[in-house]
Amino acid sequence: MSKYRDRLRIIADVLSIAGGRAKKTQIMYQANLSHRLLCRYLEEVLDAGLVSCENEDRYVLTAKGKEFLDRHEEYSKHCKSLEEQFSHANTAKSWLERMCTDNALSASDSDRAPKRRAISGIASKAIKGVVLAAGEGTRIREVTHGAFPKELLPIGNIPTIRFPIEALRLAGVEDIMIVIAPQTKHGIIDGLQSGERFGVNITYVVQEKNEKSLCGLGAAIFSTRGRIYPNEDLVVACGDSILCDFSSHNPLDCLKPLIRIHKSTNAMATFMVYPTQADPTRFGVVKFGSINEENGILYGGINRIVEKPNMETVQDFSLNGYYYIATGYYVFKHRIFSYIEKTRPGTKNEIQITDTMALALENGERVVAVAHARSKGKNIEPLAYWDVGIPKDYAQANRSLADTNLRRLIDTDQEKERWSS
Repeated sequence: MSKYRDRLRIIADVLSIAGGRAKKTQIMYQANLSHRLLCRYLEEVLDAGLVSCENEDRYVLTAKGKEFLDRHEEYSKHCKSLEEQFSHANTAKSWLERMCTDNALSASDSDRAPKRRAISGIASKAIKGVVLAAGEGTRIREVTHGAFPKELLPIGNIPTIRFPIEALRLAGVEDIMIVIAPQTKHGIIDGLQSGERFGVNITYVVQEKNEKSLCGLGAAIFSTRGRIYPNEDLVVACGDSILCDFSSHNPLDCLKPLIRIHKSTNAMATFMVYPTQADPTRFGVVKFGSINEENGILYGGINRIVEKPNMETVQDFSLNGYYYIATGYYVFKHRIFSYIEKTRPGTKNEIQITDTMALALENGERVVAVAHARSKGKNIEPLAYWDVGIPKDYAQANRSLADTNLRRLIDTDQEKERWSS
């Protein structure tokens, strides 16, 4: 029932602002939905009797729809209370799953119960995707001239943001929120729209900013809190970061190891790091306790993480001849939001997510890093990673991917048909 819950919440928010009734075009623009996606949403909630259509194409929430939302609000409060009390208990997890199933079934028709039970069972263990695309792009301004967001910079003939979106899709994460800035939102929304033609479902979160606003990755992630349920994990990807494994059948299929280790270790935070022998001081740098190998995946619990350290600080961070830097790909449990709230802003009023994870470590949370690398005997072989927000990395990514058939790797059948027509 998470499908109905998310669809109905988006529509209900607009109806509430509009005084209880709204036309289709008003819902479409205020919810930042494409016409096709909105039609699909409306068809689903109309068919379920959660919304009705009055004269002049005006939509209203039905009594059943209000009851459905109230039930899920109550459910969310229970989830939050349970997570605080039983965050590590398997009994709480199974109780939450049963509760989700019972509540969802009670709001649906009995002849659809078997299907709804299967859906809610999946939803209770769901992972939401978050792509961050609200940065100012000051480092790459010599390329963009501030005319468009860096996430739309082309790699070959593919915009940069398509790479993290495709990595999420290949890992099985199809519900994706994109965090955008007010001044650049139209370019990204116009380019990606609903995400349907890419095989994903995209919604947008606008990160409002003023001179007093907090910024940084932590603040951007925190802006999604209202759309992540307490029993859901979130996979976060920076929209200007690209991971590749050219030894794989699909070089963009790089996030499955990260999600697998997150689940197997039951860590509060799991993130991808890149081994480098270059100067690491402009990144978040981690100190491993040790590195383990599981089915070819290199990972380990970390003892320390520091954002943009000096070389003196990271002298003893090196392991196997490499420093390990954060790549901008993370998996978090819902309680990351409470740690973000407690994180002290740094320079320029930024909340660094590395500082948040360091705070979680201090509070006894398990934080795990997965190396974007392969084991080669006793040595480590780094795979490919580029931070496209840096001009040098942007040029290198274009050179490295120039001979790769990106359309073959990324395009869905719908996209291939579009380009051939």
